Amino acid sequence: SAGGLLGFLDVFSGGALRRLSVFALGIMPYITASIILQLLTVVWPFLEKLSKEGELGRRKITQYTRYGTIVLSVVQSLSIAFYLERMTLTDKFRIVEHPGIAFKVMTVLTLTTGTAFIMWLGEQITERGVGNGMSLIIFAGIVVGFPRGLLDTAQKIIRGDINIITAI
Repeated sequence: SAGGLLGFLDVFSGGALRRLSVFALGIMPYITASIILQLLTVVWPFLEKLSKEGELGRRKITQYTRYGTIVLSVVQSLSIAFYLERMTLTDKFRIVEHPGIAFKVMTVLTLTTGTAFIMWLGEQITERGVGNGMSLIIFAGIVVGFPRGLLDTAQKIIRGDINIITAI
């Protein structure tokens, strides 16, 4: 899946999705919630009115974006928990040794907390005037994954999996 959708999402999480760390979901639930809210602002008159109310309306929409981020994080982390429970390496070896509700709850809590922390961190960066915090976090994730991607590409060229002349 390194070249597919999961590989693409892994770039935005700085490789955390591949390693399934606490920050595996990264900032993607926030970005998705933000896009959904922006689209709903055009379609839903209530949100359109809020967006035109200035700073107060913008704060309210930001709050809705936070709630949407948490909801999306819960859904995505629950999906990951179900996927991991079904995953096996061999007929006798399962990835999750003790599947069940406790595993699902712990996975949801862990991954959602990681996303909430990244969202908070991005907002803190923005508030401190360093720049757009979310954009900087995305940029950092890409920069962190760049050396690994470069090395993987070089190895594929050496093995002959990628033909440079055809790729150009």
